[in-house]
Amino acid sequence: MRVLIACEYSGVVRDAFRARGHEALSCDLLPTDALGLHYQGPVEHLLDGWAPVQYTADCDPEGDGWCQTTDTDPSDCFCYGPTQDGIEYTERDGVLFGRPSAHPYWDLMVAHPPCTYLSVSGMHWTTRGLRDPQLTEDAMAFVQLLMGAPIKKIALENPVSIISTRVRKPDQIIQPWWFGHDASKKTCLWLKNLPPLVPTDKLPGDNKTRRANQTPSGQNKLGPSADRWKLRSATYQGIADAMAAQWN
Repeated sequence: MRVLIACEYSGVVRDAFRARGHEALSCDLLPTDALGLHYQGPVEHLLDGWAPVQYTADCDPEGDGWCQTTDTDPSDCFCYGPTQDGIEYTERDGVLFGRPSAHPYWDLMVAHPPCTYLSVSGMHWTTRGLRDPQLTEDAMAFVQLLMGAPIKKIALENPVSIISTRVRKPDQIIQPWWFGHDASKKTCLWLKNLPPLVPTDKLPGDNKTRRANQTPSGQNKLGPSADRWKLRSATYQGIADAMAAQWN
C-alpha cells in the first residue's frame, strides 16, 4: 500500500508500515527524529497523493532525489527521480512532488493532529478565557481537512478531545497496555473503512489498574520539561505494530 502518516515526526508508525513492505511516508512541520522517508512541510501538499521528489532518506543519502536502489529494485524505495517512467510531477511552494500515474492516491492515512487545542484536559484554558478560542477553531478545521481527505482508508488518532462532540464519537478507544506496554493513556481512534484494532498483548488488570507511567494519583509521571510534549505524543511501538499488521 501507499501509506501517509500525517503529523508524525517520531517515525514510529511510518517505520512499522515500511517494515512490512509498504510505501510509507511521514509528514510534519518538524524534522523526523528517525532517519527515513519524511516530508517536512504542510500535509496539505500531500493529501491528494503527492510525495516529495527531493528529500534525505536511507536510500537517498545525498538528498538530491536520486534513490540508490531504484535501478535494481524500485519497490524498496519511492524516491521519485525526475527521469523515472510512469511518474507525474507538480510543484508546490517551490518543491517538486511526484506520484505514480498508475497509483496516484494514498491507500491509507494514519493522522495524529496536534491535540494542544483539542484535548478535553486542556480546554479549561479556552473556557476560562486564557487563550484565543480561534486556536481551537483552527485545530478543528485541520481535523476536518484530514477526515475529508481523498483517501479510501483513514485513521485519526487523538486523546479524549472535543472531536467527539464537534464531529462524532470515536470508533474505538484503546490503551497501550492492550499492546504489551505497562502504561495507561486513553487513545481515541476515528476510523474510515478500517476495523477496530484487536489487542495483541493485553496485560493483566483493567482501566483502574495503576500502570508504570502513572503516579499514585493516576497522573502521568513525566515532570515538566522542554520535550515533555514530544515524549507524551509519540505512538507506542506495540500500537504502531498492530496498525501495520491489522490495517494492511
